[in-house]
Amino acid sequence: MSPNHAGSGLLEAPPQAGDTVLPGFGIAVRSQPSSVEVARRVTRAWARHCRLPDDLIGSFLIVVSELCTNAVLHGRCDAFDMRAWMPAVGEIRFEVHDKTPSAVPKPRYPAAEAENGRGLLLVDLLVTELGGSWGFTEDGACAWCSLVLSGEGR
Repeated sequence: MSPNHAGSGLLEAPPQAGDTVLPGFGIAVRSQPSSVEVARRVTRAWARHCRLPDDLIGSFLIVVSELCTNAVLHGRCDAFDMRAWMPAVGEIRFEVHDKTPSAVPKPRYPAAEAENGRGLLLVDLLVTELGGSWGFTEDGACAWCSLVLSGEGR
């Protein structure tokens, strides 16, 4: 499965369900390797607040780590933006925006002895296994994933 495209900028704003504001967060993170762990911790706390099942949280945090690592490695800014929200009850959305337009990345299939280059392949496999979707904006600067929380699609 190749990643989906989702336009040229950040995706729709976090919505409300009637009078209820659904949980979400947005932060700017320094573009350095140690910040990937910060991103994981913030996302883990948010996911627990949303009452995501533990098995989903583990896989979701791997996706978060891979997308944030790509922002650190390939972005050309001092920081990247990260946000997550529930667009509807039973669904989560996550975005990493490194503010660096580029060709839209695709999963690679590196040689067995290669030490890196499997991140997007791992994202693709995990998100697909969880019944979600993922991709990049048309300018390649924002990676996103969307997951269904209910048993449907999982």
